[in-house]
Amino acid sequence: MVKLNKAKIISICKEINKKEGEGSVYPLGSSKANLKIKRWSSGIEDMDFITGNGFPEGRIIEVFGPEASGKTSFGYHLMSRHSLGLYIPIEGTFDSDRAKVFGNRPKQMLVYRANYGESALNKTMKFAEAGIPIIIIDSVPACIPKSERSKKRKDVGDANVIGGVAKLFSETLPELVDVIEFTGTTVVLINQVRDKLNAMMFGEKTDTPGGRAIKFYSSLRIQVARRAWIEVPNKEVQNTAKTKKVGMIMKAKVVKSKICNPMGETEIPMFFDRGFTSFDDIKPIREEMMNGNKRRNKK
Repeated sequence: MVKLNKAKIISICKEINKKEGEGSVYPLGSSKANLKIKRWSSGIEDMDFITGNGFPEGRIIEVFGPEASGKTSFGYHLMSRHSLGLYIPIEGTFDSDRAKVFGNRPKQMLVYRANYGESALNKTMKFAEAGIPIIIIDSVPACIPKSERSKKRKDVGDANVIGGVAKLFSETLPELVDVIEFTGTTVVLINQVRDKLNAMMFGEKTDTPGGRAIKFYSSLRIQVARRAWIEVPNKEVQNTAKTKKVGMIMKAKVVKSKICNPMGETEIPMFFDRGFTSFDDIKPIREEMMNGNKRRNKK
């Protein structure tokens, strides 16, 4: 039978707190705990609900989905929720006008155009150490190491490139999670989905690039997809489509969470020219757009 020495355990706890700071070790429910999860609002009520009353400070969040599913737009929106943030569009597709549509302001959003995966992750570490509130990397598959990007290759899906990206993140994330836990920086990794090689008949048919480290170190993984288009009748002579797509319904699902119950889902409307809205706003906005089209046609 185990012999419990409470006096010695209390002594060890006091020694740890003295050396590593008050709250480094604590009993459950202690007011001195330094691992309480602080949160910030996404500004989208239903999204906050499925993530446990907001997004966590000092954690890694992965947002992933297929192309045209609203990942970058969602990243712009999350960036606008902070007084200062760093956006790393390593894909080279950054659009300042669209960033402004989602509420980002001059001098509030810093943009760093990284050329290689190493530079993106090194700057992430430096800005996180400085305590910047949020950092977004768009996107994980584009974080190709310099050594691999400089090589000429015929095969776009070369395993060396894919492995190089995974290696970068597996080497960086362990240190990064320690830094952001201390500074409170939220790091958002925007990722894509790709078909699994040799996928079985049953189970998942897709996977995300970047290796297992991203899945392991992310406190929150949110899968997004386009649920439907928001359309209005097309009155543009140059556009031969019957309807004009003015927005989309984005579906979001929490597939992994260490800070709330997983598998929560929600759907969020988004208009291309004004950002995320509520379902109550869809009808009046569509009517406004259709009336605007009528006035332009009369002229």
